[in-house]
Amino acid sequence: MRRTFSIGHRLFLAALFSLTLLGGAFALELREGLVKIVVDESIARFSLYRLVDVAKDRYEPLYFDQDVRTSAVTLSFDGRQYKLGDSADFRQTFARIDGGLAITFQSAFAKVTESLLFARSAESSLADGLRVTITVENVSQRDASIGIRWLVDTSLAEKSGIHFRTPGKERLAAETLFEGTSFEDWVSTPGEVANFMVQFVGQGLDRPDRVHFANWKRLNDAPWAIDASSARNFTLLPYSVNDSALAMYWQPRTVIRGGTLSLTTALGSFSEKGYPPATADSGTSALFSKTVLADKTGGDVQSLVAADLLSVRDLLSRIDLALSGTAAASPDEIASWKKILDLLEERKKGY
Repeated sequence: MRRTFSIGHRLFLAALFSLTLLGGAFALELREGLVKIVVDESIARFSLYRLVDVAKDRYEPLYFDQDVRTSAVTLSFDGRQYKLGDSADFRQTFARIDGGLAITFQSAFAKVTESLLFARSAESSLADGLRVTITVENVSQRDASIGIRWLVDTSLAEKSGIHFRTPGKERLAAETLFEGTSFEDWVSTPGEVANFMVQFVGQGLDRPDRVHFANWKRLNDAPWAIDASSARNFTLLPYSVNDSALAMYWQPRTVIRGGTLSLTTALGSFSEKGYPPATADSGTSALFSKTVLADKTGGDVQSLVAADLLSVRDLLSRIDLALSGTAAASPDEIASWKKILDLLEERKKGY
């Protein structure tokens, strides 16, 4: 692989853009398209960002990122709750996978894997969100009742007071519960620059049994579910003012010994049509279409340079993945990389 793909090409890419995976003592960072994931290695929780200024490489957090602990996945196992990243019963590991990152929490009774895969919304040609699959394997010696809660500390719309918007309602002004037939397809938190959404209903997604929109502290302090009250807003005096969050619940169900429970949801930049499953036009195929097959004759130079920088970064990520042995590249894929590189090098002469 290293012989087939020249050092010169690799250095050219590195000069155009820095490595997309940064592994420090405390954080992992992955970028693709318009989104960035930053993982706190100490507690294995991630923040999600949207690129809002290509020229300045400036990202906007899509939910609260000043304390990554405020958003968390909780495992319910036979009536006991374990907040992943906090519980001493679990040890965590990280692994690059094709298209993203896998975070694994291992204990003597359960193995939980969060697969974070970069995804494109229906209207986007670049990754602008994630499809996240949480898989729980029952490694105990008996059948078990297993459920998942995912608390997301939303923040973008708190300044405006809108907090949440759905297809059917321009504003959720008070605590709201989605369950049964009351479900809507998605919820968004519109900010001044970025607009965050969580998609609940869609192809390949596992709709939660319930979603509770409420004050963050109220949800965070509860080990599992609490009753919703439409008389409450998103303030809990005197502790938490104008502080909204949402909690998704996949209620406990029986998982046989050695069996698995797998749940998928999507989140990222707002898209009314949501995040469809990945198609064949993804990875190298999508990059080839975006560079070699796309019409680049129009547009200003700054926009073309910005688009090419994103292409370089995505290609670099795919090459690094192949070099690490995580996802081998076929001869056809390597040939596509060379074609993309040749085009980018030629186009760079005109910048």
